[in-house]
Amino acid sequence: MSAESRQQGRPRRARPPQGTASRGFTLAEVLVATLVLSIGLMAVATGFQYATSGVETGRGETTATFLAEQKIEQLRALAVTDFTGTALAATATTEAYGAIPNGNAYRRVTTISDNPGGVCTANCKRVQVSVFYTPVTGRGQLDQERRVDLVTLFVKRD
Repeated sequence: MSAESRQQGRPRRARPPQGTASRGFTLAEVLVATLVLSIGLMAVATGFQYATSGVETGRGETTATFLAEQKIEQLRALAVTDFTGTALAATATTEAYGAIPNGNAYRRVTTISDNPGGVCTANCKRVQVSVFYTPVTGRGQLDQERRVDLVTLFVKRD
């Protein structure tokens, strides 16, 4: 049997035209693509770190604001029933870290002053609540202590 007769039963392979042969990707192309993908993934990972840090900071500020509002509402309720009581005496009180229920990572300073002047000169109290906390950074480290202040005036109703 000749070579020609053996090949007649088989389909012929088409040869690609000269100069346009498809050989796949070269090693250099694969390395460049890998580098581009690596840089993109690193940028995404860095973005997640900043996003996590921002979310944590926002959570800390929201909780600190809630704790300050909570204290002002407690004092406002006392002012309605007993404006001249000892709970509303002109003083500064500090609740240390771990002393605030549901706020162990916060400390709170409440300052009350009688007749602070300005628009209110008699039968009023200026109440300032400052809440301090130390946020955690995106890298898991403690940042500098931050502070949220709320200030209001209580006026005695006759």
